[in-house]
Amino acid sequence: MRIAFITQWYDPEVGSAAIPGAVVRALQARGHDVEVITGFPNYPTGRLYDGYRLRPYLRDEVRGVVVHRLPLYPSHDASAVRRILNFLSFMVSSTLLAPVLARRCQVALVYSTPATVGMAGIALRALLRRPFVLYVQDLWPDTLTATGMLPARLTRPAEWVLHRFCNRVYRSAAHIAVISPGMKTILMGRGVPESKIDVVYNWVDEQLFRPVAGTSSAEGPFEVMYAGAIGPVQGLDVAVRALALLRPDEDVRLRLIGSGGEVPALQRLADELGVADRVTFEGPRSVGEMSEVMASAHVQLVCLKDDPLFHFTMPSKIQAILASGRPVITCAPGDVAALTAASGAGWAVGPGDAAGLAEAFRAARSLTPHELDELGRAGHTYYQDRLSARFGAEQLEGALTSALGETKEAGTRAS
Repeated sequence: MRIAFITQWYDPEVGSAAIPGAVVRALQARGHDVEVITGFPNYPTGRLYDGYRLRPYLRDEVRGVVVHRLPLYPSHDASAVRRILNFLSFMVSSTLLAPVLARRCQVALVYSTPATVGMAGIALRALLRRPFVLYVQDLWPDTLTATGMLPARLTRPAEWVLHRFCNRVYRSAAHIAVISPGMKTILMGRGVPESKIDVVYNWVDEQLFRPVAGTSSAEGPFEVMYAGAIGPVQGLDVAVRALALLRPDEDVRLRLIGSGGEVPALQRLADELGVADRVTFEGPRSVGEMSEVMASAHVQLVCLKDDPLFHFTMPSKIQAILASGRPVITCAPGDVAALTAASGAGWAVGPGDAAGLAEAFRAARSLTPHELDELGRAGHTYYQDRLSARFGAEQLEGALTSALGETKEAGTRAS
């Protein structure tokens, strides 16, 4: 198939913006011809990457993929006005130019975060009669309102507009892929037919996240590691409070890898609870180091606060842990807890449950290194079977093929 992949974010952007590149490479590996329509790279700093300057159009090539770069207003700060300009500017440029750039493509895959990218899919369908599959990464307006990006006075009118806009995009899409079962349930509640929605989990770069030999020892302290952003949404205070419920002679240590605004508060909390000597703040590490870093601890930790948004949020760190073959403890609601239980890789505790988390620490501490390795292997097998690039790309390929077939069939009936 000749596929137009439309996304506001693309390589060389990093973090969550690196996911589109992984999707494109997986589809290419299955023999498809993919061209990317995207913006100029500026995530996560909001500043253009070195070597790029804004212009009306740039034909780029990244790792052998043709990339069409369109103008946008670069921003990724706390200003609601600037973030809205960032979203709307790419919506306008992609809506106007995607029908020109995608003429040779048979079908489009629209990477929906932000949701405004969906307008380009509508334009392709209306002007070129090209079907599109919508790949939803976060639900709007839910994400905007839950994160408080919009001023309070704008929340209700923005919700009204965005609900109607998103519903229009859902109706226009030939198929919809979502990254968690909870998202599918919500969209069905908003009137999208179940048959139109597939759950396609995000995967990780499997060259970076892979099983490596563990370097944690059966002797000495038992190490629980959290690796990722350290902000308010993670609610990592529960991990410090859980540690304080354990006796010092139980010899459990908490290692925090990463950075974020909550580090000072967590340091103060550890001091107040008398566990500062059992919590280490080790700063961020490069993504290329993470499999080795995770292997240096006995078990990995994933935390999310108990917010309605996080019941259907699927942070990519859990896929990274499973792909690396590490056992895991999750302290999170909804789909994260369900995935942990299904994978057989560890323990799922309710969000904010310090006592339950302390018991999970004890349970993990009681296992032998071999038993912990068995949990990691179970998680890795589950990743390969249900979450891997091979499996996800196969699902997306099926949705794209179906969308293309339905459009041809509709055209035959019309003639």
